Amino acid sequence: MNYTQAMETLIWNFRLDYDPVGIRFVFDESERDSLKITHTSKARLSYCMYLAAARSAKHALYLTPDRLLCKNAQPVFGFRPLERETDGKNHEKYLIDPDLSWQAPQEKQRLEEGACKGIFMAPLENFDAAGLDPSVVFLMVTPFQAYHILNDYMAAMNRANLTFFATPNSAVCSGSVYTFNKNTANMTTMCAGSKASGKTEMNYMNLFIPGTQMIPTVEQLVKRIEVKGGPSLLGAGGQPWPGLDVCSGCPMIKFEKVEE
Repeated sequence: MNYTQAMETLIWNFRLDYDPVGIRFVFDESERDSLKITHTSKARLSYCMYLAAARSAKHALYLTPDRLLCKNAQPVFGFRPLERETDGKNHEKYLIDPDLSWQAPQEKQRLEEGACKGIFMAPLENFDAAGLDPSVVFLMVTPFQAYHILNDYMAAMNRANLTFFATPNSAVCSGSVYTFNKNTANMTTMCAGSKASGKTEMNYMNLFIPGTQMIPTVEQLVKRIEVKGGPSLLGAGGQPWPGLDVCSGCPMIKFEKVEE
C-alpha cells in the first residue's frame, strides 16, 4: 500500500469530508528541491490556514519561518525563542494567572529552536510523487470517524490505549509536534486560533498520526474489513459504513432477510 491508496481507502470507508494532509518538517534546506509545491501564499498566514488550503483545495504548500503569521506557532516550530513578555501575555486570555500563563507555552511540545527550515503540507497522495514520508498525517474528522481510525491505529501499533496532549491553545501546531516528538497518535479539540483561522468547525476533531504509522493503520482497516465484512464497529461490527445505529442489543429490534 502507498500513501495514495491509504488516502483513498480512508476517504471511501470513513466518508471523510476532507483529504488527509501530510506534514513534513524540513530540517535540511536541500530537501526543498524534491518537494512538489503547487501554490504559495500572497501574505503571511497561520499554520492552520495553510492546512485548511491543503485539505480543502488540494494545495501543496511550503511554509518558511518568515511567512508564519501566528505568534503562538512560531516558538512551537522553533522559529523564534520563547519570550515571557510576548508568550506569557498571550496566554493570560486563557489562564488569567501570569505565572501559569508563562508556564503554558514552556510546556508545549516544540521543535528545537532553529532546526526546522520549513514545513511542507500537501494532500497525502503528494508524498508518493515526492518519494518521501510525511512527518505527521493530519486529519480533520468527526468524533465518530476518529473513534474508528484510532481503533485501527491501536490494533496496528499493538496498543490497548492512548493518551492525548491538550494545551490552552496551539491545538494544531503543538498537536502536530507532539505526535512528531512522541511518535504517537494525538487528538485535540479546536483552539481559538484553529476555530477562527483553521476553520475547525465545532463538530470536528484534529487527529494526528505519525507519518510512517499511517499505512500500517490503514492496512489494519483493510484487514478488519476482510475479516468482518465492513468498516463499522457498531454492534457486531462489519456493516457497511456506518452500520445499523439503533439500540444495540435490544431484543425488540430484529430484522430478517426476505426470501425471494
